[in-house]
Amino acid sequence: MLAISKPLNAGQAQTYHKMDYTSPTQSYYAQGDVVKGEWQGKLAESMGLSGEVSAQEFSRLTEGRHPLTDEQMVRHRIATEYTNPDGSVTKAVAHRAGWDAMFAPAKSVSLTALVGGDDRIREAHRAAVVTALDELEKYTHARIGGNNPADPSGRFVVAKFEHDTARPVDGYAAPQLHTHAVIFNVTQRADGTTRALQEQPFFESQNFVTAVYQSELMYRLRSLGYEIEAGKSGAPEIKGYSEEYLKASSLRRGKIEEEMERRGVSGPEAAEIAARSTREKKHTLTPAEVLAAHREVAAEFGNQPETVVAEARERSRANGHNPDQAGHAREAVSYARASLFEREAVLDERLLLRDALRRGMGETTYQQVRTEFENRRAAGAFLSVEARKHDSGRSFTTAETIAAERENLAQVQNGKNSVEPMMSAELAQRQANFRDFLNDSQRRVIEEILNSPDKIHGLQGRAGSGKTTVLLRVREGAEKSGYVVEGFAPTSRAAAQLREAGIQASTLQSFLARSSPGNEDPDVRRLYMVDESSLSSTRQMRDFLNKITSNDRVLLIGDTRQHQGVDAGRPFQQMQEAGMRTSELDRIMRQKDAGLLKAVEHLSRNETLEGIALLQQQGRITELTDRRDRIAAIARDYAERPDGTIVVSPDNRSRQEINEAIRATLADKGVIARENHSLQVLSHRSDMTGADRTWAARYNVGDVLEYSSGSKSNGIERGSQATVRAVDAPTNTLTVELANGEIIAYDPKRLRGVNVFQVQARDFAFGDRLQFTAPQKEQGIANRDLGTIQRLEVGRMTVRMDGKESRSVELDLLKVRQFDHGYAVTSHSSQGLTSTRVLAHFDTDGPRLLINSRLAYVAISRASEDAHVYTNDAITLGRRLAVDVSKTAAVEPNSRHDSAGQERTKDRPDAKSQRADSATNREVKVHEFADSEHRLASVALAYAEQRDRAVVVASNPEERRELTALIRSELVERGWLGRDSQSIPVAVERDIGNRRLAANYLPGDQIEYKSGSPKEHGIAHGSTVTVVTVDRQANLLTVSTTDGTETNLNPALLRKATDESRVYRVEARDIAEGERIRFTANDRERHIRAGDFATVQAIGTDSTLFVRHDNGTHQPVRTDDALAIDHGYVDSRVPGRPLDRLFITGESEKINQQQYNHLSSQVRELEMYVSPGSKLERIAPAQELHVPTNVEVMREGFGLGR
Repeated sequence: MLAISKPLNAGQAQTYHKMDYTSPTQSYYAQGDVVKGEWQGKLAESMGLSGEVSAQEFSRLTEGRHPLTDEQMVRHRIATEYTNPDGSVTKAVAHRAGWDAMFAPAKSVSLTALVGGDDRIREAHRAAVVTALDELEKYTHARIGGNNPADPSGRFVVAKFEHDTARPVDGYAAPQLHTHAVIFNVTQRADGTTRALQEQPFFESQNFVTAVYQSELMYRLRSLGYEIEAGKSGAPEIKGYSEEYLKASSLRRGKIEEEMERRGVSGPEAAEIAARSTREKKHTLTPAEVLAAHREVAAEFGNQPETVVAEARERSRANGHNPDQAGHAREAVSYARASLFEREAVLDERLLLRDALRRGMGETTYQQVRTEFENRRAAGAFLSVEARKHDSGRSFTTAETIAAERENLAQVQNGKNSVEPMMSAELAQRQANFRDFLNDSQRRVIEEILNSPDKIHGLQGRAGSGKTTVLLRVREGAEKSGYVVEGFAPTSRAAAQLREAGIQASTLQSFLARSSPGNEDPDVRRLYMVDESSLSSTRQMRDFLNKITSNDRVLLIGDTRQHQGVDAGRPFQQMQEAGMRTSELDRIMRQKDAGLLKAVEHLSRNETLEGIALLQQQGRITELTDRRDRIAAIARDYAERPDGTIVVSPDNRSRQEINEAIRATLADKGVIARENHSLQVLSHRSDMTGADRTWAARYNVGDVLEYSSGSKSNGIERGSQATVRAVDAPTNTLTVELANGEIIAYDPKRLRGVNVFQVQARDFAFGDRLQFTAPQKEQGIANRDLGTIQRLEVGRMTVRMDGKESRSVELDLLKVRQFDHGYAVTSHSSQGLTSTRVLAHFDTDGPRLLINSRLAYVAISRASEDAHVYTNDAITLGRRLAVDVSKTAAVEPNSRHDSAGQERTKDRPDAKSQRADSATNREVKVHEFADSEHRLASVALAYAEQRDRAVVVASNPEERRELTALIRSELVERGWLGRDSQSIPVAVERDIGNRRLAANYLPGDQIEYKSGSPKEHGIAHGSTVTVVTVDRQANLLTVSTTDGTETNLNPALLRKATDESRVYRVEARDIAEGERIRFTANDRERHIRAGDFATVQAIGTDSTLFVRHDNGTHQPVRTDDALAIDHGYVDSRVPGRPLDRLFITGESEKINQQQYNHLSSQVRELEMYVSPGSKLERIAPAQELHVPTNVEVMREGFGLGR
């Protein structure tokens, strides 16, 4: 495999070169005084480097200098430290000399080459390393700096050092063939200039290059007569070695694993740290001593290397190895295409080649697979997709994927304004207002759905926004209008939740399996509701929409910010982007705690950094670097309040560890019985795709197979189970034992409808919490339902199910085996759950694809009253979670494509003159101005023309103030705003940066403390103080409490109180009748939320404001309450509510990309006002856009007219 180190500085690299890379103690079999390095790489060749590596050449390159001329190629920087004004220390990173890329085969290969004495294997290893490095070099990129994408250069310089022994453990240096390839931090661009490397493409290529290395090595080994098999870790091994011998020859690996266990850490970075910390001092061993030790260990296990080498030589003489390389390459590429495109719509070529190489391991070469891939690409089997800004490799899709996505988008377009609304506007409004407890967001959504003229309508609902209540009212309205309502969902739990709304519901898969849609009567009209549409795949959605009839209507329900499905595509989001009329439930009601609610609102808008920062300020994040300590703390926290608590962790490994820790803690407390029953439960192997299930090598002995279709020719009954007893990879044959004891063998390519499960041992006891991992129709149990064990005996179990209706179910444990402990659940399986309290486990060193913004949003939003996060690193947590991991799509709405079957076009209009908003299919107007003065004046005029439900978004605070003044002036002139105004004091929150630094405060600032300092400073919890004076030198504030008492405090010493505080500045605002205002703080007593809008209808003599909220309610706002309001014309970001018009304006770099990533689908019109140099690319949503023809561009103030 290939392992790439963290960057080395010059000193480290030079020390490694002297003490490790060239040391004879690293290569006892070489029988030389020093290990001689070797150069490789196109840049090395152009520099005149070849043959052996000299110490001087190596040293110069580590410092960014030319190895021969000593010319400085890359600036060499020495690490320095400096102290900041607040006392913190910043360390400037030293020059990166390069990276150590180490290639190492499986242990069996090392034993065969070294202990078995087959030098041909060393030659095969060297050849495989050369090929792998040649491929890695193609992904070399030059670092350009800033936010600019790296420049592909395809040239590097590498020094290789081959070793044959591992570092000693207890005086024993195990045989380990490996090569260190030091990649120096310099490359040369096409124009001849030299730059530092961008290392990220190397890490992105790591798995692909590992597959290249292993494929080349294994093919050569097969040619030498060796048999290969998949090892325990998945890496290919030479067949013929016992597990005990391999373990005895891997003492170093065992030492590292012990150290990781002791530290309670995991992951590749942790393994690297553990490896460094367990290095022993050099032992002075002679080659004779090392070789003798290796022979002694081999003799203990029957001299297996000697036997393996002899059998390989005999096998090579007898049969040779002449596989059909081209045929195996075709099969391998076909497998990779089918397997990977089942899960993703767009794929990096490295993933496709990686999986093809794994499939053809030992039977074909990398070059043969690459040739087959390129031939398929030329024939149209793989279609190029335009690369994103920072992509380091080519991406591809398929014609079938494009066709499926286009069918879905065409269904949306063809269904627009194609049907009569289910209710008139008046009746829809009456239905929406029938229940007093509905909020304005719910009423609006009910109206829009029932009065929609579209065949397909969307409902985008945030987590906990009251969706079930809305669907109940929609169902009632539809049935009043003569519609039959039926619901579907990709999961059985979501279908069960639809049934709670009185909707007949089943899974989407069951509907697709019907021989007919069930609506053959032409007079019957149906409304199909599809919940959790975000979990649907593109093909599922296409098949569903193709199956319904002309009388049917569809309501697609989901949340584009929550988890997406396993299979390829994101149809719900894609259809919204294509202009599907979508109603939005944007008012979250689940969270009862105001602070938690605000954090969830940030997370729901993909403002992950802000959401996590709020949780930190609220004291809801605990940092414990040791994994064992962290899991133990979670277990103790759970055990303190188990009722209504769930733990959410991203992956199954951590989930199982937490479940075990909680069970042990609860057993100690007597909550669950100490007497355990060991059960063999089944865990679905979700890692296997449809293509995997046709490949025998992907099965493990002991796997349980469930046949949904059966096979008459093999005597397999439908719905029966079997256990895998043997796997023959060369002939692609599975041997299984049926339930009746019969043993049969078959080629898995010939069977369909097979589900694969892994058997796992679990201990259960009375009182244990369960989560079901598959639906049990007879008992009415949905997948991921939770329950508690009430009775447990041999073969039977009684479980009390969670839910509004308390019920118990009896389970036959011979038939029902798909369940697991239910204390901790994964984030994916928690979606759809609501719990009083959530304990979230976020390990920043966890699987990179699982630690993302969707995890944060789904996990935290499950809680109604409290949520607490346990992490290993609170400082980097926000940044790690702010990563967006989304399903890919081949077709971007509003993009220009060639006809189906052709590659996507690379041509794109000039971004400076045209741009489209992908959130809807609306017409977009882009206004360009010569200067900001004309731009701001035009925005004010445009706003005044249609002021209702319109908002201006400007990132520059000065422009926001100026725009507010201009808009108010225009409204006064038009008579929309009263000329007489009252000066009202309002509190404007200040972002002062580091709140522990006194110098950041100003006299007059108001500090609102959540937790004060009542004893030492007389500041009560929940009170507000006013800053009187600031002493920067002493870092002291003199503040005045509400009763006028002055006290001195150091904000850095208050710590928690300071971190949880908020700083405001009181400013005067002129408020007149007709004024649009925005509330800036939550007020639970008055049912006001920060961000709500209202209009001032009258002003009392005591300055009380009588306002009408946008939801239709009226309310007085007293002067004291007015501190939490501001003018409501211009905001810094897009409000999370429906708008008739949205004006976006900005200048140059002040336009911020992130603000516009989540434009509501209810924005009817979008206009952009920009000045020269404004970067329209930054205004667009996060994904690259193709510009449609309906963008109207106007250039104003350039002397050109319009």
